[in-house]
Amino acid sequence: MNHKSSNPDQPSCVLLCGRVDLFDYDTLKQIAQYYNVIISGNVVDDEVLVRKPSKKIHVFNEDPTQENFARIMYSYSPDTVWYFTGYIDGGEGLTNENKMLEALFEACSVNEVSKLVVISSVNSLLYKSADGRKTGFFKDYKNERAYDCGALEDLIRYNSIRKNVKTVILRTSHIANRANEATYLGNLYNTALNTRKVDFPYNENQLVDFMTVRDLCELLISVTEETMDVSGSYTALSGYRHTYGEFGEELKKSIEGLNVTYDKQGLLDYAINRKEEERRIRENYGFIAADDVVADLDSSYGRYRKKQIRKKSVQERLKELAGRFSQKLLKLTELILLFVVVQYLLRYTTDTVFFKYVDLRLFYVVIMGVAHGMVPGVLAGLLECASLAVSYWNTGVSSTMLFYNVDFWLPFAIYIMTGAITGYMTSTKDQKQAFAEEEVATLQEKYMFLNSVYMSVIDNKEEYKKQILGYQDSFGKIFDAVQKLDSSVPSDIFVNGISTLERILENHSVAIYSMDEYQKYLRLTACSKEMAVKLTNSVSIEDFRAIYDTLLSGETFKNTEFNDELPMYAYAVTEGGKIRLMITLFDADTEQMNLYYMNLFTILCSLIRVSFMRALEYQEAIEDEKYYPGTQILIPEFFKTELLAQRKMAEAGVASCILLKLDDDEIGEVDEKMRGLIRHSDLLGRGEDGCNYLLLTQTTADILDIVGKRFKGKGIGYTVMEGM
Repeated sequence: MNHKSSNPDQPSCVLLCGRVDLFDYDTLKQIAQYYNVIISGNVVDDEVLVRKPSKKIHVFNEDPTQENFARIMYSYSPDTVWYFTGYIDGGEGLTNENKMLEALFEACSVNEVSKLVVISSVNSLLYKSADGRKTGFFKDYKNERAYDCGALEDLIRYNSIRKNVKTVILRTSHIANRANEATYLGNLYNTALNTRKVDFPYNENQLVDFMTVRDLCELLISVTEETMDVSGSYTALSGYRHTYGEFGEELKKSIEGLNVTYDKQGLLDYAINRKEEERRIRENYGFIAADDVVADLDSSYGRYRKKQIRKKSVQERLKELAGRFSQKLLKLTELILLFVVVQYLLRYTTDTVFFKYVDLRLFYVVIMGVAHGMVPGVLAGLLECASLAVSYWNTGVSSTMLFYNVDFWLPFAIYIMTGAITGYMTSTKDQKQAFAEEEVATLQEKYMFLNSVYMSVIDNKEEYKKQILGYQDSFGKIFDAVQKLDSSVPSDIFVNGISTLERILENHSVAIYSMDEYQKYLRLTACSKEMAVKLTNSVSIEDFRAIYDTLLSGETFKNTEFNDELPMYAYAVTEGGKIRLMITLFDADTEQMNLYYMNLFTILCSLIRVSFMRALEYQEAIEDEKYYPGTQILIPEFFKTELLAQRKMAEAGVASCILLKLDDDEIGEVDEKMRGLIRHSDLLGRGEDGCNYLLLTQTTADILDIVGKRFKGKGIGYTVMEGM
C-alpha cells in the first residue's frame, strides 16, 4: 500500500464495523500505519486476536445496536467510520442490518463523525429501468438479493440526509484477501476440493470481477483523507474484464480434476457505464486498482491450501476429542458402571453379617444424587427399585404380593425420595453457583471492556499530548532551520540541511544527491556520517527508477513495500521538469513510518528546496562575475568561498573532498584541457597565490587514482594539497 497524503488535517482515528471478517493481519497492520484503528465486530483471523498487528488497533465484538458501541464511539471519537454491509462479496445481508444502520447513523450524528463510508455490493445495480403506467419510473431488479441491497442503499441515503452525516457509498464486487477463509473465493475453493465440481449459475461469457482487500483499503484511505468531496455513490471495479469462462479455466489449472459447469441463461449487466464510473472514482479519489485476482489465482489457491492443511497440535487434538464426549454422556456412563459394580457387590455381601446394616443400594442412590443432581439421582433410585424387585422375586415374593402388600413399598419410596432430595439439593446448589459465575463473568467482561477503553483513552491522551508538545516545540525548530538554511552558497545549505534533518527527524541516515543534466546519474553531494561508508558516490537513475516518476510529480516517496534497495523516504527538488536534487532517508523505525513523520520530512525538505532554489538564482545572477571570461575557472574570491564551504562539510563528516594544485598556471590552457574531464559537481578555480586549483567533491584516494591517470593522459600535472 503506497499512499501519500498532503492533507494536514487528515483523520487520526477510524472505526470499522459491520462485516469486518474480511480483514486479515497484514491488511490491518498496513491501515495502522496511517490511523488509530477501532474494530467493532466479529474478526475471523485468529492471528489478529492473539497478537495484535499494532498497538494502535483495538478490537471489540460489538454491533451498533448494543449499548457498548455508543460508549466506544464516545470514548474514541473516530473521525471517520467504515461500515461494511452484509451484501459485500455476494453476502445475503446481516441480521437486523436496518436497525444497525439506523443506530450507526445516530451515533455518527451525536459524535459529529466527519464522514461515514459505506461499502456495499454491485448487486444493487442488477436492475433494468422500467416505466409503469400507474407508478411511474421504477427499478426492475433481477433477483431478491439485488432488491434488498438496493433498498439498503436507499435507506442509507435517507438517513444521511435526515441525520446530516456526509456519507460515501462504495459498491464493490467480490472481495479477495490473502487466505480467503471467509470469502466467496474461499467457499469456492472449499467446494471444489470436496466435490471436485463447481457449478456457476452464470453464463460462461458473463463478466466476473474481484477486488483485493489491499486495493479496497487503498481506496478507503483516499476517500477518508479527501475533505472536499460530498455525499455520493461510486462503483469500484478492478478494471480487468474477465469472464466466468476464463475464471473457470484458471480454477481448472489450479485444482486437478475439477469439473466446471455454467448456466445457459442470458448475460447480466450492471445498470452503469463502466468507463464513466472508473473516470469518476479516478478523478475524485485518484483510485486505480492494481491487483488482478483471476490472473493470480494459482498463488491465491496455494495460500488457501497452505492455511487449510496446517497440522493440528496435540493440544488441539485433545480438545477436539474431549468435545466429542458431552457431559450428559459421561454422567450416563458413570450411572451404568457404578450400578453394575453395586449389583456385583450385592451378590457377595447379601448373606454376610458385616453388611447386615449396610444398604449398598441406598449408598449408590445417594452418591449419584449428590454427585450429578436430581435427574441422575431419580434414575439411580429407579434402577435400585428394579434391582430390589428382582431380589424379592428371587426369594419367592410374587409380583402380586409385592404390589398389594404395603410393607414392601417402603424401601422403594426411600430410594426414589433419597435420589430426588439429594439430587434437588445438588442441582439447586449448582444452579446458584452457575448463576453466580455467570454474573461474575458478566461483571468481569464489563470491567475488562471499560478498562480497555480507559487504557486506550489514556494512551491516546499521552500520544496527543506528545504531539501537542511537539507542535509547540516545532515552531522554534522550524524557525531555527529557516535561519540555518539562509545562505547563498549551496554547499552551506547542504551541510546545514543534513544537520537540521538529523536533529528534527532524529534520524542519521540522510543523504542528498544532485542529478546531472541528462537525468541519468545521481551524485552523492552530502550524507550523514553513518552513511558515508555505506553509500556509493555515483548511482544510476535506473537503480531508483521505481521512485523517479513519483518524485518528478512533486510527491514524497514512502517505501511501504520495504524494498531494501530503495530509501524509506525520498523528496526531489525539481526545476523545468527535471530533478535537480534528491533528499533521502535510508532507514526509519516502525514509529517513524507514519503520516505525521512523512509530513514533517516533506516540510523540512521544502525549506531546503526554497533555500537551494534561491541560492541557485543568486549564483546564476552573478554567473559572469564568478568566472574568468569564457572559462569555467572561478575567480579567487568565489573559489575561496566554495573551498571553505567544502571544508566545513568535510569537518562535519557529511562529505569528502580533495584539493589539487595544478602545475599549469595558464588560465586559458587549463580551461581547455579540463573540459570534459571533470564532473559537474567538481570546481576549478584560481587561488590567491595565482595558481590554478581543482576541488574534487565526494572523492576518495581510490577514485583519485583513476582520475589521475586520465589527467596524465592529457598532460596535466598536479599536487595533492588537502583531503588525503
